[in-house]
Amino acid sequence: MRALLAPLSELGEYEEIRERFARGKASVALSGCADSQKLHMIYGLSQGVRRKLIVTFNDLRAKELYEDYRFYDRNVLLYPAKDLIFFQADIHGNQLTKERIKVLRRLSEGTPLTVITTYDALMAPQPSMQEWQDHVISVGRGTVVSESDLAAALAGLGYERCDQVEATGQFSIRGGIIDIFDLTEENPYRIELWGDEVESVRSFDVLSQRSIERLESVRIYPATELILSKNELASGLKKIREEGKKQAEILRKQMKTEEAHRIETQVKELVEELLELGLSRNVVNLESYVHYFYPALSDFLDCIDNFSAGTAGRGGSCVFVEEPLRVKEHEAAEEMEFRESMSHRLEGGYLLPGQTDVLFSAKEALAKAQLPDTVFMTGLDQRLPGLAAKKKYSITGKNVNSYQNGFELLIKDLLRWKKEGYR
Repeated sequence: MRALLAPLSELGEYEEIRERFARGKASVALSGCADSQKLHMIYGLSQGVRRKLIVTFNDLRAKELYEDYRFYDRNVLLYPAKDLIFFQADIHGNQLTKERIKVLRRLSEGTPLTVITTYDALMAPQPSMQEWQDHVISVGRGTVVSESDLAAALAGLGYERCDQVEATGQFSIRGGIIDIFDLTEENPYRIELWGDEVESVRSFDVLSQRSIERLESVRIYPATELILSKNELASGLKKIREEGKKQAEILRKQMKTEEAHRIETQVKELVEELLELGLSRNVVNLESYVHYFYPALSDFLDCIDNFSAGTAGRGGSCVFVEEPLRVKEHEAAEEMEFRESMSHRLEGGYLLPGQTDVLFSAKEALAKAQLPDTVFMTGLDQRLPGLAAKKKYSITGKNVNSYQNGFELLIKDLLRWKKEGYR
């Protein structure tokens, strides 16, 4: 929308930062923008960049930025952080996982994307993006499909088998008909077989069961970020058993028999549940055990880097950090709370030692984001100790109050013009 970019182009600081972006040297600090103007500036500075990461200090602020930035860019998604202390506390069912998987899917598809998140999300380790993408299942007309093999593959990707699909993350197989409700789709897929060959693929309405669209092929994305082969699962469980036994012995030597019994019981129940009920129904319980299953772990910044292509920064991606000092303070407090909680729970026999080291430090995560394509945005001009901003810029901005809803009407007109194709 040229009408939005025109005021920015009159600022010398804006043009200079854009030039630094083009040369891959945009590690700058920009002050003077009010809250309502930060996203306007981000939109302008990131023109032509395929991957944009906006990082802020807490979940509430991230949701506010997401809602506001949708005015500038419809290709924006929210990447929520996992709870660093209570890994199993997802009160919205699989909603948090669904939002995170949507982002991973869009990154793997290579489409332009703006991601808004918090530094909590950057501190949590995760398997590499390439490993996740390697498990995407493709099914098309004429391909040969084994029902048993597909069922095993879907279960390994976090899907739950049921009699009839009713919600995302489920699949069913009956009489040569395979229904799969991809975690990131609005409607499930129905795959009809003739023998072991795919005869038709279509989407359908989950309530009426009526077909919506015939398709040539579909791609089924994992319903979890933690994907384990049988060997990886067995190897990880072996490590958990061994460390559980070792930790119980340590606690008994400290005369903590109740705590020792607690950790032994917890490990035994985890192993039994995984062996009896399967990975798909227990994958959430494994989040804090991730180090036992993956010797090398990545983070979300690596996901952005590995799937970027464009003109700015590291292969077409850029990072905007809002109020970095608030980010540092918030993450330092979060990390301290995490370390204290893990220490107490380890002493009480609620955790294994490997579960206490399931995040990168706040300092490490912040340092990793300080690359040539990072812009630190602050409302007030302030010192940024420890942040590698090579140059500082300051602009003068102020909020403009609406008069008789005039500003709101202007926004509505701009959105309507954009929808109708005007520039």
